[in-house]
Amino acid sequence: MPIAERPWLDRIQAYRPGKHATSPEGSMASNESPLGASPAVAAAIARTVDQVHHYPDPLADELRAELAGLHGVDADQILIGNGSDELIFLLASAYLAHGGHAVCADPAYQIDRISTYTVNARLTQVPLRHWAHDLESMADVDADIAYVVNPHNPTGTVRSLTDISRFVAQSPAQLVVVDEAYIDFAANPAEQSALPLVDGGRVAVLRTFSKIHGLAGLRVGYLVADRSIIATLQKIRAPFSVGSLGQAAALAALRDPAHKRAVRDHTLRLRTELVRILEQAGYTAIASQANFVLVETPNEEDFVARLFDHGVSVRPGTALGVPGTVRISVPSERGLELLKHALEAEKTKTMSNAAASGLA
Repeated sequence: MPIAERPWLDRIQAYRPGKHATSPEGSMASNESPLGASPAVAAAIARTVDQVHHYPDPLADELRAELAGLHGVDADQILIGNGSDELIFLLASAYLAHGGHAVCADPAYQIDRISTYTVNARLTQVPLRHWAHDLESMADVDADIAYVVNPHNPTGTVRSLTDISRFVAQSPAQLVVVDEAYIDFAANPAEQSALPLVDGGRVAVLRTFSKIHGLAGLRVGYLVADRSIIATLQKIRAPFSVGSLGQAAALAALRDPAHKRAVRDHTLRLRTELVRILEQAGYTAIASQANFVLVETPNEEDFVARLFDHGVSVRPGTALGVPGTVRISVPSERGLELLKHALEAEKTKTMSNAAASGLA
């Protein structure tokens, strides 16, 4: 007889990743960087590859030191993880397991929800207000962890540092985890980041190398928090969860700020163009400060299928907890042309069908 899963796992719906198109330029479902990683990354990996028979540095000390200098914190306030997702699971294991309580937005970032249910904890989801976190209502929830994804995924909206500071002061949550995976695409990242709140001891900030640094395939993320939180998570993490190649790549990415600026400039420029094209085609786009745009559409499945027929993949909103929408990653220049032609072709087809129906 097969072993039975724990009953609380019945609450979990498996994560469904975005679907790739037939070409990289048409793949707009997973918020990947269209400019790729810094050229320095490949060189760093090549220099490191002959050392892969050795275990990696378990705590990624060189990378931690580099990040500490960048953010003005001590290295022992940073924990490197196998993507920020691993760090979310560690937080759940340490602070939510066996009856804890988390609060987050509805829709939630899916890993916040999955990790909470995995450790048999309770989750309260507070609906968005005007497409953004309703921090005022979330502050009424007594929880062990409050998750604030800022900019929010999947809407791309932000709450200001002032708003988050007020939330930290008013919320009874023991720990506020601010997920800043997309902060580099916000209007003023330095002014909007919650990193200045970490020293108070109740705020932890998540970052990733997957987005602006283009290292999604290497899985490197990090947490900035109070030393006591980092020490607790170090006790329960897998000792070698981030490989040597990932560590080398992340260091190389950090040391190429020009590439980071180029990715940010491209994203902000193409994001504006993406919204313009969508609105010209008759769709309503939610104002985004991330590297994607959420679009309202009356027939989500049909919209996704029709774009895919033209070589463009986008993420259906139902998979992200927002039915009636699709999420479109900011593409390359070529990708934007593909999307534009797809939308124009479908608009022409719709008009032709309408005309034919009128003649009939």
